[in-house]
Amino acid sequence: MPQNTIVRQAATALAVTPSDGTPITGASFNSPAALFVGTGGDINVITLGGSTVLLKNIANGTFLPVQVTHVKATGTDATDIVALF
Repeated sequence: MPQNTIVRQAATALAVTPSDGTPITGASFNSPAALFVGTGGDINVITLGGSTVLLKNIANGTFLPVQVTHVKATGTDATDIVALF
């Protein structure tokens, strides 16, 4: 059975401004971001693996355990998004 042996808690955080072209500041292959969503809605992201995914109806106060490099403006109406590294 596959096992995730990497356990990492955030050491830093920053507010995210969704952008269709600009990656999350500080996000990279070696340091992808997980997200906290303060005010819920839809979030359009690009994952560490390069997939573009529209996450629908995310609730207020949700932590998203998805490794992302971008939060796209198009399709994102959630606000108060924080990147956790």
